Amino acid sequence: MSSSKKRKQNDGLSAGDNSVVIGGSVQGSNIVVGNHNTLSNQYKPDFTKIYQYVEDHPKLTPTEKDDVKTELQEVEQEAQKGAQADETFLARRFRNIQRMAPDILDVAVETLKNPISGVATVIQKIAKKMADEAGENK
Repeated sequence: MSSSKKRKQNDGLSAGDNSVVIGGSVQGSNIVVGNHNTLSNQYKPDFTKIYQYVEDHPKLTPTEKDDVKTELQEVEQEAQKGAQADETFLARRFRNIQRMAPDILDVAVETLKNPISGVATVIQKIAKKMADEAGENK
């Protein structure tokens, strides 16, 4: 009796040669099928909703909207560097956004804190520093 037939009898699963069998839930998992596959954990945050949020913001003047979008573009470009992102540079951009529209900063930080992104650690550090600074200024 072949090993695949034994497996089928023992656990209800069977597979041919060069096959992979996954039991249980695979929800939230990446599954790749085929030969010579390459995976990368590159994450590009989606700023589309943030830009729309800025456009729809009722308290920002057109000039302030342009300024916030410029800062967000800088953040977006730097965030693409992943773990090599410049913490000081991002902190300056975030402070500028916070001065203009703190609610937009919250949306931007939440967008960037995706755990698969290498920049998430940097963003979390900056968010903590900014929260600490905000607590000191009260």
